[in-house]
Amino acid sequence: MEEKDPQASLAATRADEAQALSTGAGNAHVAAFAAGQAQSSAAGNGAVTFYIMRHGQTVYNVASRVQGWCDSQLTDEGIRVARLLGCGLAEVPFAQAYCSDAGRAVQTLNAVLAARAEENPQAALPFIHVPDPRLREWCYGNLEAGPGTELHAALTRGFGEDLPFDELNRRLPQVAEVLADQDDTGRAERFDQVKARLESFFSEAGRQALAAGGGNVLVVTHSFVVRSVMYLLDPSRVNDPLKIKNASVTQVTYDGETFTLGETASTRWLGEMPPEANAIPFGFRM
Repeated sequence: MEEKDPQASLAATRADEAQALSTGAGNAHVAAFAAGQAQSSAAGNGAVTFYIMRHGQTVYNVASRVQGWCDSQLTDEGIRVARLLGCGLAEVPFAQAYCSDAGRAVQTLNAVLAARAEENPQAALPFIHVPDPRLREWCYGNLEAGPGTELHAALTRGFGEDLPFDELNRRLPQVAEVLADQDDTGRAERFDQVKARLESFFSEAGRQALAAGGGNVLVVTHSFVVRSVMYLLDPSRVNDPLKIKNASVTQVTYDGETFTLGETASTRWLGEMPPEANAIPFGFRM
């Protein structure tokens, strides 16, 4: 498939960044995600609710290219839908906002917050954290920026059969291992690495929010990060829904002890159904 954004470059993979992904900012204790039943996500009484958003549609999404640590800009449609979400969230009070350090996540967060503040000037946040590398998408090693058909072929080789997308989601840790085993660059992440950095981020951000009195926290990240959070908190709901659309929101609550998966991949704040570019990537069977 023809590459539509030849200027997009691979993200840096220096050793210091790899260490940052593993340990996160500071030396916060890493508390494992705890499985729980779905419940209401209304914040209050000192609880924390994470609004975990997938970034807006990108050039590589439309071109069906593998996009993990590599990056491409939002399309015009991606910016439009991100701003639409910002308007939809204008009446939701947020105590804090975070995003992945990938340019597409930064661009998405900026668009969401700008539209939200325009819609409701009282909603402007007083302080925004710097982008956090722990929220990056999975790293796909030598598959980065290549056609999605190559990722599909690597999974078929590794599993010995062409598994449907829902089955791959149920085997999410194995998917990461299969890809890492075939990566000759040594950069592709194994699932334990992804799990460790996500646990580090959400545990630290959750404790900080609780210390400040709780509330809602906006997080802009990536589709397989959202899928990993769903898998870690409640594997039975990993395919609920099968499609994690751009600008969809997944909610997770934290009470100081337990992270609980709430509504998943919702588009209700958009008021419309966004385009499905790469929601199920690269022609996988449903």
